[in-house]
Amino acid sequence: PIPLTWVLLAVLPVLFYLYAVRPMQVFKRMGIPGPTPLPFIGNLHQSIKQGFWSPEGQLDHIAKYGTVHGVFTGKTPIVMTTDPEMMRDIFVKQFNKFTNRAPEGLILNTKPQSRMITRLVDDDWKNLRSTISPSFSGGKLKQMAEAMNSCADLLVENIGKFGGKVESFDIKELTGAFTMDAIARTAFGLEVDSQQNPQDPFVVYAKKAFQFSFKNPLIWLFILFPKIMKPILEKWNYNFMASEVNDFFYGVVDQVIGIKQSGDRVHKPMDFMQLMVDAHKSAEVDDDDDKDGVEETKVHGTKRPLTRDDIVANGFLFFLAGYETTATTMAFALYNLALNQEAQDKARQEINKVMEDRDLVDYEAVNMMPYLD
Repeated sequence: PIPLTWVLLAVLPVLFYLYAVRPMQVFKRMGIPGPTPLPFIGNLHQSIKQGFWSPEGQLDHIAKYGTVHGVFTGKTPIVMTTDPEMMRDIFVKQFNKFTNRAPEGLILNTKPQSRMITRLVDDDWKNLRSTISPSFSGGKLKQMAEAMNSCADLLVENIGKFGGKVESFDIKELTGAFTMDAIARTAFGLEVDSQQNPQDPFVVYAKKAFQFSFKNPLIWLFILFPKIMKPILEKWNYNFMASEVNDFFYGVVDQVIGIKQSGDRVHKPMDFMQLMVDAHKSAEVDDDDDKDGVEETKVHGTKRPLTRDDIVANGFLFFLAGYETTATTMAFALYNLALNQEAQDKARQEINKVMEDRDLVDYEAVNMMPYLD
């Protein structure tokens, strides 16, 4: 008989090729260029080195591999594109074929994150999208202008404090605090003043949500062996975010829901949480969903009342998606305006012209500033 050792030596290389190597050749077989992936981890080593969503890393890939190229997150193939026509096809013309953001096998069914609209798939995604889409109509966004203006006034005041000083300062700290305040008010309806009080509990726990480390071995086990680790992690409701952060936001949402469902409707500020609470009670179609001439993707789903988990998850998602992105964009914009006087003057002229007969910046005024946009 053949010794077991020889059998294993013959079988293991074949299994390694089938499980770890062959899946990494899918783009090569399709003729799509891209950086060479490693077995099991794909291009994660490059992403960690460059930084996830690094603009410099993305531009480097575009220069080397073109506007359409492929990368791997673990064994999951991902096509990256910056081609405008292809993006229009994906987001509009053929959107019905691209509704799911990630393979279902790579999404942990743990609450509240599993109820985020970015995690849902197929009809479940369509139904939630149909329910919360009216929350982002032009009419609803106009009602949030007052809250955003109050946060912006404080930002201008804080930047002005450095105007007379001949020293550098970290603009990202100021834009980050502004974004935190604006999201807390427009999303949660909370008066959070992180620009003056950086130790506010909302600020502290919100920042903890971004504390993510690849030193956690469970992350690597899930990336390398998703089919094995997915049911294990779901059994223990483990979702790679500190449980204290989840508990805090559940508590915040419960308090906000209790306040907003009370009978006091004399002065109820409009915010995303209020809109979701209303959807929590009823799934009736909003009639004030105005059209601003923007090309929209039509999603045909069934409107239904939101659950408590839906509200927590998507209120939390609103913060995660808007905080770092907005703060960084504003910081880069202000930094470049400071370095380019001509562009700064042109932006000021446009703003002053639009605001000649206005006291406050509102939704219509911003839409009349194409250069600033």
